[in-house]
Amino acid sequence: MRKILAFLLAACLLVSAAPALALNNDDAALADNWYEIFVYSFADGNGDRIGDFVGLKEKLPYLQSLHVDGIWLMPIHPSPSYHKYDVTDYCAIDPQYGTLADFQAFLAAAHEAGINVILDLVVNHTSSEHPWFQAARASADSPYRAYYNFSDTPKTGYNALPDGTYFESRFVSTMPDLNLDNPQVRAEIEEIMRFWLEMGVDGFRLDAVTSYYTGNKEKNISFLRWLNGAAKAIRPDCFIVGECWDSLYTIHDYYASGVDSFFAFPVAQGSGYIAKILGNDVEKKGESLGNVINLLQRELGEYVMTPFLGNHDTPRIINSLGASSPTNAKMACGLLSILNGSIFVYYGDEIGMAGTGNDPNKRLGMFWDKKMNITRCPPGTTVADYPFPSVQEQEGNPLSILNYYRAALALRHQFPQIARGTPMVLESPDASLCLIEKDWQGDRILIAVNLSIDDLSFPLPGGYTQLAGELEIWGEAEVNGGEALVPSYGITIFQ
Repeated sequence: MRKILAFLLAACLLVSAAPALALNNDDAALADNWYEIFVYSFADGNGDRIGDFVGLKEKLPYLQSLHVDGIWLMPIHPSPSYHKYDVTDYCAIDPQYGTLADFQAFLAAAHEAGINVILDLVVNHTSSEHPWFQAARASADSPYRAYYNFSDTPKTGYNALPDGTYFESRFVSTMPDLNLDNPQVRAEIEEIMRFWLEMGVDGFRLDAVTSYYTGNKEKNISFLRWLNGAAKAIRPDCFIVGECWDSLYTIHDYYASGVDSFFAFPVAQGSGYIAKILGNDVEKKGESLGNVINLLQRELGEYVMTPFLGNHDTPRIINSLGASSPTNAKMACGLLSILNGSIFVYYGDEIGMAGTGNDPNKRLGMFWDKKMNITRCPPGTTVADYPFPSVQEQEGNPLSILNYYRAALALRHQFPQIARGTPMVLESPDASLCLIEKDWQGDRILIAVNLSIDDLSFPLPGGYTQLAGELEIWGEAEVNGGEALVPSYGITIFQ
């Protein structure tokens, strides 16, 4: 217990005293620890029980305490929907969230706190209420007809207009797909990116990159290559990460676009690597973790990965693990935290928030203190369940899920080898124990992960003599001479 408290205090002092280090990835100024926020559900600053930028700005000290150095904001633009993935004005702020001045004040405060901010850029489609589409549907002679994909005959993925023509709208009829081959559309997208990048936004998360040209990977990659080049011409150090919801091997192919990173979907969700390792069907859990580390290094090791446990489209990780106990929630975080690249945490996962079924259930209000203060449920919510205590309560418990997350993210700052080092899986004396060596700029660390209910001992490899950091759940690590003991479900770093 004393060691946990001491480590948390030391980690907080460390992060407040030094700025986050940027990954060495040529033009990309990356953060190690990202945090996804649905502004609607995060923090209300004006009393209407809907999240906004005034409330978000007030919570920046909390994000600093969590050792977050990058924020991804789900869409913030005017939209007829609660989720705002159907944009009506790309260069404005939805009034529910405040004003452009409110956003700029938040952005300035985030940068002052050492936190980067990227925006969701939704250019596969617009809202059907966007002025471009309203003009396009009003007249076949409108120049905005060419902004979308129209047909005189029915096609798969197209919806009908009253004039007998059809428009592409692969997701829903209220989200017409843009014609991304149109030079004028590309010029519009370039100006949208310029507007935000010149304001100081640090980059973009690209929505639905595999849907730009449905079923055509080569054209998707070509468009991404153009978009990445256009963004980097405006701001060379901006960070762009794409949503390529596909296999590890397809994700690998999309890196040919030059985009900085793509979300590692095979790591996430109930069907992903981390949840599978923690499930009951895998017996040799340490060996399986080593296999995953090797697979990720082989397929994506030359790139910057963005592993995550879940996001606004997936069931909460606590639901995916099928656990009401905090142990699996902590261990999932621990396994995520030792992976290479820039990890993403979905808001609320750090306190064990639940949510599954329809999309609104996965986007519930953040539980800060009292349930009566939680933001209004997104429209369509059917279940609002909070299986674990609030932020306020967990902050006072050194064994909480929240304080485990804080310790895990702090370790990534303390040891840059974790995010950037070249991993090598070493031979282990036990199938439940994974030993990973990471080397970055000549500095090595050894990460020992015990995935069993028993404490495990092993002889320290040559050159490693001291315990340097740990994530504890059920006990403390020890070093006695050349022998190390890693407690049950412990993650320990040696130097």
